[in-house]
Amino acid sequence: MRNLETEFLTNLKFKTKVRVECICDYVSLENSPLSIVKWANNTELEITVGKTYIVLAMTKFFGVVHYYIISDVSDAYPLAFPHYLFKLIDKKISECWIDFTGDVEKPESITIEEGDVISFREWSMTKDLFYGNIIEEDADTLRLLYSYRDKMLRE
Repeated sequence: MRNLETEFLTNLKFKTKVRVECICDYVSLENSPLSIVKWANNTELEITVGKTYIVLAMTKFFGVVHYYIISDVSDAYPLAFPHYLFKLIDKKISECWIDFTGDVEKPESITIEEGDVISFREWSMTKDLFYGNIIEEDADTLRLLYSYRDKMLRE
């Protein structure tokens, strides 16, 4: 028997905005710059090849655009993964996002500074502070995150 959240996400998967499919579930020197390999630190990535994910936000670390997605294991908050581990399935930008310039089909063309966030206003404006509040499980921040996540799923 499927749980309600899984069923909800499955039924909405064709209505959502930026969606990506995982094409690689590891970071190595064969597919990543050294800075990303060091950042990943040989950790097992919580993504599955062939699975589709909703992009809640984008950022840039080490000169590489990353997608914030809800991973397979950590469903309480989004994690950032390098864009080249995914292929684009749906390129529509969420109506919740602000200040997006570039072509989502070409992540290297996205106008974003190192550490900036493209997403909804509260996350885009406060960047690491907002994400830190997510990690700290601040109730108001999580409520806001889930509210935007749900809006993005309904778009």
